[in-house]
Amino acid sequence: MRNLLPLALDGTDPASISLTVLLTGLIVVFLVLICLTFIIYLYGAVVHKALGKKKAPAPEKNIPAPAPAPVALVEAPAVEDGISEEVVAAIAAAVYCVEGAPLSAVKSIKRSRSNARSAWGMAGLIENTKPF
Repeated sequence: MRNLLPLALDGTDPASISLTVLLTGLIVVFLVLICLTFIIYLYGAVVHKALGKKKAPAPEKNIPAPAPAPVALVEAPAVEDGISEEVVAAIAAAVYCVEGAPLSAVKSIKRSRSNARSAWGMAGLIENTKPF
């Protein structure tokens, strides 16, 4: 009698071999991922337990707190009209962060001369006209 199915499902044809390899690969990958998840969970539990058992040292009593340092009076910088206090504070903080100088390093704050273009417009002009 002639075989009605062109491919036998006995494991000798390429389609059944490919399907077997595919399923085996998927199963192995997911089993390894599950094992890694379990290992990471156990590691986290061990670290959490190890960190949880450490107690902070008890603060010693009868130690007076240090006296606060006296605050030096700082002369306020000369500010042009129309500049808000928040802008002055931000500029003074930026100078302090960059220079590390005390706040008295800012002597005055005034607006820059106004150009025909905004700062973004000037940046675009410079970027687009610089030589190659």
